[in-house]
Amino acid sequence: MNIPRRRIKARQRGMLLLQSLVALALFSVGALTVLMLSVNAMRQAAEAHYRTAASVLAVQMASQIRLGPRDSATLAAIATSTGYDAFREAAARILPGTTAYPPLVTVDSAGRFVITVRWQQPGDTSVHQYVALTRITE
Repeated sequence: MNIPRRRIKARQRGMLLLQSLVALALFSVGALTVLMLSVNAMRQAAEAHYRTAASVLAVQMASQIRLGPRDSATLAAIATSTGYDAFREAAARILPGTTAYPPLVTVDSAGRFVITVRWQQPGDTSVHQYVALTRITE
């Protein structure tokens, strides 16, 4: 069967436009995927940065507890809010959201100091925390 050339050209009219639209849609989906992956990677990097800063702060506080005076009055003062003001101020400078969720230093029933650093990332609804334990041995 022999189809005239005019009929073939009439059927193909608009195919280039349709192919261009499909290619543009596929490219847009790919570009959005890469953008979403980039945003997620930046969020994960920020989380890692804050967690590292929190661990450094907790280790510094644990070192101060272990290396400082070991009399019972000093150790008891550490567990009160006035005993670690410098620690709270350092956390407020480095970590976001620590004014609403200040770091805590408590003593548990086994005599261990529990250092809890909490923060809330900008734009995040969850509160993150890092907990470190230290014990004073004589």
